[in-house]
Amino acid sequence: MRMEQAHEYPSEFEFYEGEEAEAMLPKVLGRFFVLYALCKVEYEGRAKSHLDWGLRVVISKPDGTLLIHERDKHKPRNWQPPGCRLYYLREERFPVLMSIRRRPREVIRIVIEKALALLVVNNIASEELVLEKTEADLVSKVLEDPSLLEEGLRVVDVEHPTSLGTIDLLARDREGRMVVCEFKRSVAGLDAVSQLRRYVEHMAERYGPDRVRGFL
Repeated sequence: MRMEQAHEYPSEFEFYEGEEAEAMLPKVLGRFFVLYALCKVEYEGRAKSHLDWGLRVVISKPDGTLLIHERDKHKPRNWQPPGCRLYYLREERFPVLMSIRRRPREVIRIVIEKALALLVVNNIASEELVLEKTEADLVSKVLEDPSLLEEGLRVVDVEHPTSLGTIDLLARDREGRMVVCEFKRSVAGLDAVSQLRRYVEHMAERYGPDRVRGFL
């Protein structure tokens, strides 16, 4: 009887369980991963929906696709199409995965009580895809730790829609002032400065000129 040697592909995938799986979540955004977790799911967009605590499979793809599956049927219970952005943050003691679609604006929040297993598939990404997610990575880092920008900063919203466009991140400082935060993956030019100024002036119409400032 011939014994076949098992093939190992250490660079093709990574597998994590329990606390290690939860710790890896902020590091796998923008990659192809499958998460098995006890979670609840909240959707807000053209309608509102809520899935209470339960064991589910979450699939996230590099193009922004998000699928949330339960035991039965082939269709996901919730999903987001390509082009969405996935963020990681913590709310109280729970880690949260938040997927945002800009137009029409739709938000899915996955509140995780316990991450049981995480499979990360190391697909080869194109240069364009890597560049595109760099800006989102910066936002994700600030969501994890707002003090990276400023001590006492508290996040209010991500990809906040306005009549002028979408603000990357909206926060409040320790004095209660609104902080408009814009992120660029390279050195910011005059166009970026002008864009930030327009957003600040727009928000100042609502909150007052002394209650809004910008961060680029």
